[in-house]
Amino acid sequence: MLSKLTTQEYKYSILISPFISIIQSIFILCIFSLSAFSQGEVDNQTKILFSDDYTVFVGLNTNGFGIGYRYGKYVDYLHKTTYTVEIANLRSPKEIRLSSATGQTIYGKQNNVGAIQFSIGRKNEQFSKFDKNSVAIYWNYTIGGTIAIEKPTYYHVLYPDGLDVIEKFNDSNYTKYGKASFSYGLNELKFVPGLMAMTSGEFNFSSKNNYTSSVEIGTSLQMYLRKIRIMCNDENSWYFVTLFVNIHLGKLRNEF
Repeated sequence: MLSKLTTQEYKYSILISPFISIIQSIFILCIFSLSAFSQGEVDNQTKILFSDDYTVFVGLNTNGFGIGYRYGKYVDYLHKTTYTVEIANLRSPKEIRLSSATGQTIYGKQNNVGAIQFSIGRKNEQFSKFDKNSVAIYWNYTIGGTIAIEKPTYYHVLYPDGLDVIEKFNDSNYTKYGKASFSYGLNELKFVPGLMAMTSGEFNFSSKNNYTSSVEIGTSLQMYLRKIRIMCNDENSWYFVTLFVNIHLGKLRNEF
């Protein structure tokens, strides 16, 4: 039998509040770093003025998490054209986690949904690194396409005769006591195309001129051709607005 972990509906404000706290903390840290290191140790490393950059990133957002790769192509000293691919999951603010005999599950979830995003944009350097321990600040923006992938969620269903059947969610009164293996439904994938846009601030803390380690904080918008069917109700949406924090690690390479 399923038992609720919470007694109230999973409200959107509760979902995003931890991420707002994280963003506020990182922003304060970045401002403090700028102040603390504004007259830091002189950087005697060879400057790389004409470089492309290659980074991988992982991040948290108000829909869950994401991983990706970004290539920044040199335009001029302060600007780069970026090409990004990212894989992320999509969740509904109506999701309520439940404990069951098979572990954690979400009652009423119709599909597990992920998204693959391809985008092109611009990385603009607002403040450069002059001291070894200083922070470079960038403003980023991208636009592109996104494809949502819906995979049906299957449940263990216990019928009155004691028969345990694995099937999709329905609103029958029979007992649903856990989520089935993720492999169920892989042959029933549905693809929903859409568009996306993103803007962010990025803070590069790396002390090495040929490497980058940065924190990116921003917001993104995804819009699809139809509602993304996450839950078994009419409250699904065709658009998603998210806040995110990404950690980038990568390398700069002089292409000239």
